[in-house]
Amino acid sequence: MSQLPPPMASSAWAPTTVSTWSATPVPTTFPPLGEVVTVAHTKGGAGKTSLTFNLAYALSTCGAKVLVVDLDQQTGQSVFLGDAARPRIGEDQDVADVGAVLLGRAKFEDALIRDVHPNLDVLPADEVSMGIAGRQLADPWVRSRLVDILDSARADWDITLVDTPGHHSAVVTAALSGSSGAIVPMVPEAGPVNELPTILKTIRKTAEVSGRPDVYGIIKMRVWGNSSYRRLAEDEIRVVADRFEVPLFRNKIPEDAKFGEAHLVGLPVGAYLPSARSATAYRHVAYELIQRRGWRFPVPELL
Repeated sequence: MSQLPPPMASSAWAPTTVSTWSATPVPTTFPPLGEVVTVAHTKGGAGKTSLTFNLAYALSTCGAKVLVVDLDQQTGQSVFLGDAARPRIGEDQDVADVGAVLLGRAKFEDALIRDVHPNLDVLPADEVSMGIAGRQLADPWVRSRLVDILDSARADWDITLVDTPGHHSAVVTAALSGSSGAIVPMVPEAGPVNELPTILKTIRKTAEVSGRPDVYGIIKMRVWGNSSYRRLAEDEIRVVADRFEVPLFRNKIPEDAKFGEAHLVGLPVGAYLPSARSATAYRHVAYELIQRRGWRFPVPELL
């Protein structure tokens, strides 16, 4: 389970290597990769929001054109928008967000915030409109608009990361059914670990109906110390991953005070302090994901 798969057959799509890391994205001339990856867990506090944006930033520094779609009513991705102006529409200047797009009140382009960071765009959520849209996702018209959003993302971005609510809902199922892959964040604590089989069963059931997504991997988050409690939790994560035959990432995200500081000022930790332990960890998770999937983006040598 821990070994990386071989690169894809086509050399044009296989990952290349670079000798050093740079925060300046490497230009790419290929057509969009068109990957849609849902970050999902059925337990709140598992690290979905943090993983989504920080991994998106790390992938963008590898030269990938990345879109973050926030489908969580708690609007966690809004923390990372910084000074970016929230789009507004109509005479009443209502917020244009992904919820408004799903409800047919705004166009995709109206709600999109471009260049939050180089190579990184965001389709944000508003608490009210996303809450309404989430409750209506069983409606075929609303669900078809989510399909349209993800299809638009495939056409224009290399990688789209979708943040989802921390509970089982129609939003999670709809996002999974429209995604090529799923990533499961996992804090080595009793609550999230106990819920790990639930989200993996949800992904498996969705794949049986829709033919997708694949599980791209489980990523351990907020890892600290070396207590017997933490080791037992990590052992249980490994047991569940093996039972469901899903990959477990070698790289993990440590607990880091610098991450908290970055969050307070609305930045991914990689932009706030590239040398921070958590920033380095997110980059290595991005490199590992690129290598696992055989994506074309350059990664450092001797990983």
